Amino acid sequence: GGMRMKKFGILVPVVTPCDSQGQVDTQGLISVCNEMTGLGCKGIFALGSTGRGPWFGREDRIKICRAAVSAKKEDTTIFAGVMASGLNDMLENAKAMADAGADIAVMTAPGYFDYSQEEIKNIFLRFIDQSPLPVLVYDIPDFTGVKLDEGLISDLVQHENVVGIKDSSGDRERFLSLLDHFKARDDLYVFQGKEVLLGESLLSGASGFVVSLIQIDPLPFVRLWEYAQAGNQKKVSEIQAYITRLQDCVTECMSRRPQTSTLFRLLGLALKSRGICENTSMPHEGELPGWIEDYAKQCMEILQESHKIL
Repeated sequence: GGMRMKKFGILVPVVTPCDSQGQVDTQGLISVCNEMTGLGCKGIFALGSTGRGPWFGREDRIKICRAAVSAKKEDTTIFAGVMASGLNDMLENAKAMADAGADIAVMTAPGYFDYSQEEIKNIFLRFIDQSPLPVLVYDIPDFTGVKLDEGLISDLVQHENVVGIKDSSGDRERFLSLLDHFKARDDLYVFQGKEVLLGESLLSGASGFVVSLIQIDPLPFVRLWEYAQAGNQKKVSEIQAYITRLQDCVTECMSRRPQTSTLFRLLGLALKSRGICENTSMPHEGELPGWIEDYAKQCMEILQESHKIL
């Protein structure tokens, strides 16, 4: 008995498909969303890092958010990134996303400048106070250059307009500590953002997860969630082993070409090969090395192999 953390399920940080000119492919995006919600994923996160959120101007962001909203099922929640380099722009983005039909704004530390934790807290609280949408706090040091302190996160989630935290720091101890800290909060989501930590996080009570690699092949990730909710530790650790192998393959690919466009290409190749959308690469990226296709194939084979135990 007793209180338990609020469960959500799988939140998918969708790619933003585009044509060869770099224009948003709304049909492609709807197709990506439909596959995920069709498998039971409860949330679509548009304009995250995986969706190249910060790249797009506001008009495109509105178009992308509307496309995701148009694909939602009755029980789908639409999360939208509002990343920007300053508070006013973050707020303008949140208003635009609210108008476009999003349910929740996803807020990261503003990019570009170097901020103290205190400065970030002040920026965040001003944003949260004025946001027309409830807010998910998103810690992603790889992209923002700063990791949020546990104390800062604890302060922020006291705010009535904050619905939870997405942790992509990869700090296992900190995540387990957050779960422990908030275990009595049945009104708060704590999401794991790193593939290698999924199994353990779910078995420890996490609300759900948000990982880009689900788009390589969603089924193992969907089953992972289901088995974790059923408390089947054996299945969870078996599936996690495949997901960890997948991550190793992606990490090896990224170490050969660390630019973010490598990941966009990997995801795009898998989605295309599964017939979901045509392209996720942008014209400025030029010709990417052909060996990325070998990695994409290897990634898909690893997950395909997992199907026999699902």
